[in-house]
Amino acid sequence: MRYFISGLCGFVGSHMADFLIKKEIDSIIYGIKRWRSDTANVKHLLDNRRVTFLEADLLDRNSLDRSLQIAKPDVIYHFASQSSPQASFKVPVKTLMTNVIGTTNLLESIRINSPESLIISISSSEVYGQPLKNEIPIKETNPFRAANPYSISKTGHDFISQYYRDAFGLKIIITRLFSHEGARRSNEFALSGFAFQIVKHEKNYINDKISRKSIYVGNLESIRTYSHVSDAVLAYYLCKEKGKIGEIYNISGNDVATVGDALELLLKKSIIPRDKFDIIIDPERIRPTDITLQIADCSKFKKDTGWEPKKGLREICEDLLSYWREQL
Repeated sequence: MRYFISGLCGFVGSHMADFLIKKEIDSIIYGIKRWRSDTANVKHLLDNRRVTFLEADLLDRNSLDRSLQIAKPDVIYHFASQSSPQASFKVPVKTLMTNVIGTTNLLESIRINSPESLIISISSSEVYGQPLKNEIPIKETNPFRAANPYSISKTGHDFISQYYRDAFGLKIIITRLFSHEGARRSNEFALSGFAFQIVKHEKNYINDKISRKSIYVGNLESIRTYSHVSDAVLAYYLCKEKGKIGEIYNISGNDVATVGDALELLLKKSIIPRDKFDIIIDPERIRPTDITLQIADCSKFKKDTGWEPKKGLREICEDLLSYWREQL
């Protein structure tokens, strides 16, 4: 099986490659990376003979055409994006260009160069925006209420994927994954950012057990449904194995919690006593508009694929702390 992964160097893309290498011993993986891509997440794959990195950019059609002609993929996972809602407020044009125009470029290139490939198009739960309370849990039929440049861009990604499915018959499955975390997650994201701050304090704790330890946060009242990244990549694999072409699937874990609840769990797992920490609201971390209620209904996906999450928020917190303890 020949796989093509856009965003191979990213958080989920790198975990997807690891999963495929172990799951299918004869699989071949092609991934695109830009010349300036950070390869920290895939440094263990750089010399793997089953993984080929191709220089390409979602905003450069010629490079995408060349990459697909080389890869000749059976399955395409489209992860590449500007993936940070927080960053999207600062770089809205880049976010829209990458996620909407970039996705359009890739699908157009697939239409021309690889029209028989199965495409797993990675949208986002952010497209639903802020649901009404009577719409909880959120189903695939919920209306879109995009609330920030990132969610607007993923709405475009989602709609253009539906267009290429309907207009040209591309074999597309669209996924809308809710909050997902684990090792390799950037510290720009809330839980990983909390773990990063906690571990920085841990590094100095032996020599400084007296001073208070500040953790800077944004909105802690937002409600999220959390998935572990290992469950996410298994879900993406099952999309390929058992998902129905043309369908749209919500994917989420079973653990519903506020961001504050998740922070408390991280703090309790620190080597520093909980009473040493001060929680400080940082205005820079408060979003101009926010999505604060995300509780998912992913019964459709579970019914079609048999997927069930195996890990929860506890394992997420343990993995994030372990990851940053190794990195710092």
